[in-house]
Amino acid sequence: MTTGSTIGTVLLCAVIGSILMFFTTKYISQPIKYISDITREVAKGNFDIRIHYKGSDEIGILAKNFNLMTEELKNIEYLRKDFITSVSHELKTPISSIQGFAEIIKDNNLSREKFNEYTNIIIEETKRLNKLSSNILKLSKLENQLIHNKINSFSLDEQIRKTILLFEEQWSKKNLVLEINLDKVNFEGDEELVQQLWINLIANAVKFSYDHGTIDISLKQNDKSIIAEIRDEGIGIAEESKPRIFDKFYQGDAARSEKGNGLGLAIVKRIIEICSGSISFKSEEGAGTCFTVTLPK
Repeated sequence: MTTGSTIGTVLLCAVIGSILMFFTTKYISQPIKYISDITREVAKGNFDIRIHYKGSDEIGILAKNFNLMTEELKNIEYLRKDFITSVSHELKTPISSIQGFAEIIKDNNLSREKFNEYTNIIIEETKRLNKLSSNILKLSKLENQLIHNKINSFSLDEQIRKTILLFEEQWSKKNLVLEINLDKVNFEGDEELVQQLWINLIANAVKFSYDHGTIDISLKQNDKSIIAEIRDEGIGIAEESKPRIFDKFYQGDAARSEKGNGLGLAIVKRIIEICSGSISFKSEEGAGTCFTVTLPK
């Protein structure tokens, strides 16, 4: 082969290589530029945008994961807005009530009976506001704190007994009968966190029970799990409310909304998630509710 033909071959290869490189680069760079442009839209807060790219290559996998990310961001944004709206509404109600009754009691012509009535309302609304603020902070901490280091072994049955005693005044006022059947069970976990679980569930059972009703509380264990049941004979949960009872601030019907702020069961659910457990319930409106908590052994 002559020198001229060799140079010609090299040049031809170079030209072919350049052409192939051009089309390959264009093929790769175009979808990357497309994704880059869409990413800027997401940065502006547009979470409805999607990448329309079909393929099973790396770009296709990236597009699929990107669409999943924007869907999750959209859901998070919706939850954030819903949370802010709910918090604003829940805070506004007791604050407006406190302000209104405080202005009324400035009237020196009020009778002692009315003065005491309005003062008691202000005190109750203040307690409600304090409890709401406390639960918001508690839930925020639980949602953002993934690792809990206070792990120790403790008696779960004794913890439930102590929690029941915390509400003695409330269940005594309603003349409730408590049927308690607790096996001896030791559990390893965050003792303070787990107690908050029983506080919320037992408080609800007492709160929503009719006078002279019965509350059944049981604790069992098998080879794999620890199972606790808290059953009441109270107002129950309406059918349309059941899918949302663990949602933040959801209170369902008027009978329930008068007695809480819709955060108790959201806190319960988050605690159980942290403990790698599960919760289920059965309820019939007007006939009571049974919550079943399953914790890993």
